[in-house]
Amino acid sequence: MSRNNGQRLGGAIAFILRHADDVEVDSVGWLPIENIVERLAKDGIVATAEDVVREVGPGGNDRFELSIDGTKARAFYGHSQPGVNLELTDTDRAPKYLYHATPDYNLEAILDRKEGLLPQKRLYIHLSEDPMRAVQVGQRRGVPLALFEIETTALPEPVGRTSPDSSVWLTTYVPAKLLWKIAVPEERA
Repeated sequence: MSRNNGQRLGGAIAFILRHADDVEVDSVGWLPIENIVERLAKDGIVATAEDVVREVGPGGNDRFELSIDGTKARAFYGHSQPGVNLELTDTDRAPKYLYHATPDYNLEAILDRKEGLLPQKRLYIHLSEDPMRAVQVGQRRGVPLALFEIETTALPEPVGRTSPDSSVWLTTYVPAKLLWKIAVPEERA
C-alpha cells in the first residue's frame, strides 16, 4: 500500500472506530479487525486484515490500539459515539501544562462568550503535551490558529489518557479563564 493510500486508510479507520454509526464497537471502543475490513470495503477501500493491523498496531498510527490477541482495534480518543465509555488513566500523571490549537474563528465562542473549550460532537477535548503537535493537529483545516496553554492542576475535571502509549490527554471541559493564548510557533511541522 502506497504512503498516500496508507494515509487514506488511517483516516478511514479513524472514522469507523470513532464515528461510524453502522458498526458496533463495544462499550470501550473495540471493533474486530474483520469488521473494519468489511466496513472499509463498503467505502470502496480495498485493504486486508494485515493492512489494518499494520496501521493500528505497534509502529503504526499513534491514534490506534491493537488488542493483545491482535483481533481487535480501537481509537485512543476522538469518539463521538455516546455508547463508548473510555476509562481515563494516568489522571495523577498529567503534565503541568498541556496545549490545544483551534481555528481563530472559534475564539469568540471560546473566549468572548466565555464558553471555554467544550468537546462539541466528541466525548472529550484533546490536549497535547507538545505545542508543536497541537499546532500540527490544528492545521488540518488550513486556517489561522490560536494556541492555548492550559495549566492542568487548575482544571475542574480530571485530565487523563486512555493508554500510557497515547500522547493525547483528554478532559471534558476547560473554562475560558484557564486558557492562556500563546503565539503559534514559527517552526510549523
